[in-house]
Amino acid sequence: MYKTPFYLTDNRGNNAFSFDLRKDSKLFIPSLISGTLDDAELGNEVVFEDFDDGVLKSCTGLKNLLEFEFRGVQAVLIDNHNHAFYFWHRSGLKNATLIHIDQHKDMRVPPEMFSGAAFKYTNEVLNVGNYIVPAREAGIVKEIQFVTSEVSLDDESHFKTTNKILNIDLDFFAPELDYINFEKAKRFIHEHAKTASLISIATSPFFIDQERALKILRKLA
Repeated sequence: MYKTPFYLTDNRGNNAFSFDLRKDSKLFIPSLISGTLDDAELGNEVVFEDFDDGVLKSCTGLKNLLEFEFRGVQAVLIDNHNHAFYFWHRSGLKNATLIHIDQHKDMRVPPEMFSGAAFKYTNEVLNVGNYIVPAREAGIVKEIQFVTSEVSLDDESHFKTTNKILNIDLDFFAPELDYINFEKAKRFIHEHAKTASLISIATSPFFIDQERALKILRKLA
């Protein structure tokens, strides 16, 4: 899946946010390529759109979703975080520990739980805030460690855990969280990467400038 790019045009998935209030409501879903971090590029298509303090915010994202290796571990770079569900499902992992590094917990409950067809479910049902609960219900994820603040970086309990998904939202490094020590966060990520089975990294266009996100990602590598 993700072989060719397409648009969400109906009131579904991420396109459901303020659907009736947006003009020409559609969102771009990029195709997937394989490569290295050098192949990560920004696109010019709107991948997320919603109102922020009453002002419509139209956010461009990645030119392509990217499969690559992050510190020797299989990784996927996505823009909207709900795409992670598809790649977690595709991995075949079961009862994995999720290390969730993010401004947000992303634990909203979707309108329906997963029952098959992961690609369709990921893009047409899920959105950026509700993809973890169905992953847990489907048995992909079991235990979750939420890392939403600097103090969370002190928890070393799963450094040696295997069967683990390291899930990074680059909005953890947005300007409003600049008080978090970057080197401490980087060490935390590197330590978890040593035993991770899969790494998913989201650029989250609505929550962080995309040029900043890619710059941060390259610094983390």
